[in-house]
Amino acid sequence: MSGIIDSGTLVIEARGQRLGTEEYTLERREDGTLSLRSQGTLNFKIAFFSAQATFVQAIEFTAQRRPISYQLALDGPIGIGNRHVSASFGATIAIIDDGQKKTEIALPEEPFLLLGMFSSYAILPLWATREAAQKLKVISLRGDRRDREIWVLLEYLRPVQLSDGSSTLEADEYLLKDEQFTLKLYLSGDRLVALTNDTTERDRSFRLYRSDLFPQGLKP
Repeated sequence: MSGIIDSGTLVIEARGQRLGTEEYTLERREDGTLSLRSQGTLNFKIAFFSAQATFVQAIEFTAQRRPISYQLALDGPIGIGNRHVSASFGATIAIIDDGQKKTEIALPEEPFLLLGMFSSYAILPLWATREAAQKLKVISLRGDRRDREIWVLLEYLRPVQLSDGSSTLEADEYLLKDEQFTLKLYLSGDRLVALTNDTTERDRSFRLYRSDLFPQGLKP
């Protein structure tokens, strides 16, 4: 069915500090193609000062969840940290333009997960099934990861209850893991709910969660 599949606001935290927020909408058109649109803010430091950048992202997918195009415009204060990236995806080749150079990368025949900003994880519920684990190649648009061969396994674990201290939500817990890392992914139907890394160490912690579902913050 066409229409909005998922929409919400993500809070992104690392080491117990808020890195930013991202509002997104995932929509299915009448022909089955998918569109993910988002906008948000990222916090960072310049010398001893705190600063904030804003960004807008757009990803188009085929009905089979394969990316067609990608656009990102990130703008920092007085131009610091500016980053504009565009990419087009064919059957076997993608061309990525970061404003300084164009890079050509090979694409797998198998399904793959395109990682841009944090809301790009919102496509994962359309792959997830309780019955069988899904193996996905990861194509990251971060320059330091483009040359790495990364495969992840998306595997159902159990039903859970998530809470912000005042309300609870039934969710499915999945593991998203590669050879080095394991992330815990929480989904509710076709909705992305939260994503956390599997650690109890505060200085290594990372998570994102839906603040529209958990306005008081997601409790451990």
